[in-house]
Amino acid sequence: MKRILMFIMLAGHAVAGAQSDWSGEVVFDVNPLHTSKSQWDYIPHTIIYQTNGERWRVLEQGTSFERVWIGEHAAPEHHILFHFLGHAVELESSCSAKRTPQFKWGLAPCPWSTDALGEKLFVQDGPVQYALTERSLHTVKHSDWDRKHFHLPGGYEPMDKPGLSALLQSLGQTRH
Repeated sequence: MKRILMFIMLAGHAVAGAQSDWSGEVVFDVNPLHTSKSQWDYIPHTIIYQTNGERWRVLEQGTSFERVWIGEHAAPEHHILFHFLGHAVELESSCSAKRTPQFKWGLAPCPWSTDALGEKLFVQDGPVQYALTERSLHTVKHSDWDRKHFHLPGGYEPMDKPGLSALLQSLGQTRH
């Protein structure tokens, strides 16, 4: 009986470990909460989450400026890349200390949160919060990803939130 119990525990651990190694792509529809999509031009209509099990990449589609979020599971920070008024910006943002939830497609990226049951995904993006609804799931072999797909590309200006605020202020002053 002990051997059977031990086997079940080891098998369960192997399955749980394999889930964090999931590699693939999940497409989500975005559902704004407490606002409509027409009120905020930076709320994406679709989010594509990609992971190789260690690193993740989020592509936003359907906004006036599309952003790419890049990070590593269990890392203390992530990066948001976007083009803004002729500037290629790499915004550095910290991850919360809380553990990200596990789904059938692996760990959620650190900027995302869940409901109390851990079943629904939410993103808090500045003053706006939106829910994510899974549309499709596609497994991708680790070897099928380009080696640099989950790494930061060159050509972006790294800055933190105060630096971005200063850039926005300077751009606002030059436009008047």
